[in-house]
Amino acid sequence: MPVVKGSGLEAAGPLRYAARMRPPLRSGRFRSLPVTLGAALLVTSAQAATLDFGVSYRAPDAGLWGRVGVSDLDLLGGQVSAALSSRAAQVGYARSLSLPPLGAATARTDLAVTWQGGVRVDSRASAGVGPVALNLAGAYFTAPITDVDPLAPFAQAPADLRGRGWNASLTARYRVNRTLIAVLGGELGAQPQLSVGVEGRRVLTRAVTVEPEPAEPDLTAAPEPAATQPDAPEVAADPAAAAADTPETGPLGMDDTLPDTEPVGTLTWRAGALAGRDVLGLTGGVSYATENGLSVGVDALAGLNSFGVTGSLSAPDLLGDGSSVRLYAAYEPWRTVSAPLRTGVNASLPAGSGTLTLDASAGRTLQGQSGFGVRVGYTLPLP
Repeated sequence: MPVVKGSGLEAAGPLRYAARMRPPLRSGRFRSLPVTLGAALLVTSAQAATLDFGVSYRAPDAGLWGRVGVSDLDLLGGQVSAALSSRAAQVGYARSLSLPPLGAATARTDLAVTWQGGVRVDSRASAGVGPVALNLAGAYFTAPITDVDPLAPFAQAPADLRGRGWNASLTARYRVNRTLIAVLGGELGAQPQLSVGVEGRRVLTRAVTVEPEPAEPDLTAAPEPAATQPDAPEVAADPAAAAADTPETGPLGMDDTLPDTEPVGTLTWRAGALAGRDVLGLTGGVSYATENGLSVGVDALAGLNSFGVTGSLSAPDLLGDGSSVRLYAAYEPWRTVSAPLRTGVNASLPAGSGTLTLDASAGRTLQGQSGFGVRVGYTLPLP
């Protein structure tokens, strides 16, 4: 829904490699980073859970990028990731904790250092305390996110495209009952916002008719002797026994046995309000997901000088067993630090021992300039 989607941290993705090689570090404090991180990748690659490679191209100003990295490496009590490109280096650390009797908590921090001296620090954490779930995110940066991920401007989640600044967001979700959740969210930074809303869920089912299997005749039984005269109708000597032999009926004489049902999908609806700098309006949305993984959703914002709409469609196994395809589109002209128009497609499919991914996106920047980007990647899990 077009309420607070975070501070753009979701869009912080892998590093890229520029076709036109920029000069390495100009200052001594960063000169040893490529060698250090490169050695770390070689030393730890044997223990890494996943190796990933990627090539990206964004027009009109980013050119060709490439990357190599490792992720899900068990180290220091958590999971470590690292990646290198000609424009930046990135390391990340994630850890999950169990805090009884409060619940579980997870946290992740990513640090990116560009060869021009800029840094980006993104952190996010989530925790559950009884019926309350909390999500906290924050970022501080002295370099634009496009120096780390060239496709970030047109990603589904809005990204903060400023070259320097900070932002933070907090979302609290309270489970009222099994089908209703109250949501409260806020964001600080270039465009402060506050959102409130509710979410409901309903599982849709359909009746299943189970036909009884016909009884197989017993070919070993002796045939009954033919009657010489019609039998008289039997009269039950015990009325209670006769009643016990009849099926149970309801007050109207109908069978009380409920028909078998099976789930066919889940319908989710959302409603709320969003208020902040340059935005004020009501929000609403609906999503539907089938049991086989097909899902579709749309959200809208309407208010005083504020309008926006977002939508997505996901389909599993469209390109073969184990594949996935996701389409998305977002038009949010009220955003002041993120691209107002974002569209794209994400696809993945098994290839050999790993997974081949394809991401394509396009849209319009804050300056009204159109652009597009394409990324091809390959992830290879290691023993």
